[in-house]
Amino acid sequence: MSASSTSSLEKLLASDQVPSLPEVAVRIIEIAQQEDPDTLELIRTVRTDPAIAGRVLKFANSALFGLRTRPSSIEAAIPMLGTTLVRTLVLGFSLAEQSSPSSSLKPWFRQLWKETLFQSSAAEYLGEQISTADAPTWFLGGLLQDVGQLAMLNVFEDEYVSNVLDTDSSASRVGREMNHFGFSHVDVSAALCRRWNLEGSLADAIAGHHLLIPDSEMDSSDLRIGLAAAACCSEYMEAVTDRLSVARTDVERFLIEAFKVLPCDIYQVLAEIDVRALELAGCFSLDVGKLPSRERILARAQSVLCHISMNGNLETVVGRTAAAATSAAETSHADEDEYLDRNEWQAWLDEQADVYNAKYFESALPIELSKAHSQNQSVALLMIELPVDAEGGRPAPEKSAELVKAAVRPTDHVVRYDESSFLVILPSLNADLLHRIAVRIQDDLSEYIDVASDDVAAPCIGGVVAVPVARKASTPDTVLNALKATTVEAHTASQRVAFQAVVGRKVRPLVP
Repeated sequence: MSASSTSSLEKLLASDQVPSLPEVAVRIIEIAQQEDPDTLELIRTVRTDPAIAGRVLKFANSALFGLRTRPSSIEAAIPMLGTTLVRTLVLGFSLAEQSSPSSSLKPWFRQLWKETLFQSSAAEYLGEQISTADAPTWFLGGLLQDVGQLAMLNVFEDEYVSNVLDTDSSASRVGREMNHFGFSHVDVSAALCRRWNLEGSLADAIAGHHLLIPDSEMDSSDLRIGLAAAACCSEYMEAVTDRLSVARTDVERFLIEAFKVLPCDIYQVLAEIDVRALELAGCFSLDVGKLPSRERILARAQSVLCHISMNGNLETVVGRTAAAATSAAETSHADEDEYLDRNEWQAWLDEQADVYNAKYFESALPIELSKAHSQNQSVALLMIELPVDAEGGRPAPEKSAELVKAAVRPTDHVVRYDESSFLVILPSLNADLLHRIAVRIQDDLSEYIDVASDDVAAPCIGGVVAVPVARKASTPDTVLNALKATTVEAHTASQRVAFQAVVGRKVRPLVP
């Protein structure tokens, strides 16, 4: 940051329009910073502000917090909530009270608070999935990481709207702020956290939540990763509300790779976070407008992405240009059937099951192996062998394909290999996730045909992870033969699933 930018940031922070904290909030932060926080002192401090005490008690009794025993007093509520969560709530209440803008700015404050509440709910949810994380601290990080936007809107008003919020610029919001003001809301958020004497680790995580994070640093226990994931999910949620076809690549990268969310659970996780955010708005008494649940939007967007991906994959494999896929990806709220020209791709599709066919697989596998080798990434594959019933019949291919597609990412390749089996190509997937996806498919198919997943009549699933080694790329024949061998091995496995690794051109056992 240049000297002039620093000066401008300091002027903003000195403005009386920047959010400030009441004495009760400052004292609560001090108590929370103690090595052994004094709960009695915390209770006495909260009681000095009846409005805050009432809101804390209301939150403790809300469905959002979900206590089995509803506290009837602040003395009972605070020990149940804990010092960190009480601190988070008091900060949230204090900031919410300072968001009473003029009528012209009200829609923009509403939008920013909606994003903030989703981020804080997302950060808390992700923190709950990590045994070593303190979910209330993650909640606080999500609440504060974009407080700088509220501050900049308060101070700069229409200037911030016209140059950052309401503009056709393709730059990111941070980029637009830097271009116009010389500093971003991230700088403001981190500076406010330090001004309020919050722990340095929290301010540092907030300062880095928009930075590019390499795969090697995807540590799910790191607060910075949690805040970056929460921000990414919030950006996707806002974008998908306007355009179903928006890519969710970054969301998948964070949720699948860092937080081990199964692909089939992504849109349900986002929908759950969305519900939490709406409930949180009520707890903070914030007006974010009448917002419908976005679960149906997310489900429809997932379907649209599947068709966009299928179109793009077909064009890559057949050797066509990407113009049609790009055009389709820019279409908003179109019927998903428009993304796929079935007459154009008929030779590459199994129309009965609405997936790719064996001809497609034979061309796609070498392409994916070559791509993975050039990028030094693995490729995972699954072979799902459907059982034959007593009368010689097999499960309906349409329903079987539907269950397999639902368990993987929209960008994965689902193939009906023959009448008895499906294949799936899953680029950049590790062995642990491959095993969990395989078990999920196995359970869903077994439930569909009404057998136990370990029954001899249950589907068998073989899995392979092809790992590139130096100059030796895995060959399609080696990978396919290993995949078929694991499927045979799955017949005698306890869970009816088995796995191998193809390292370069050598086949090795794989224990997820």
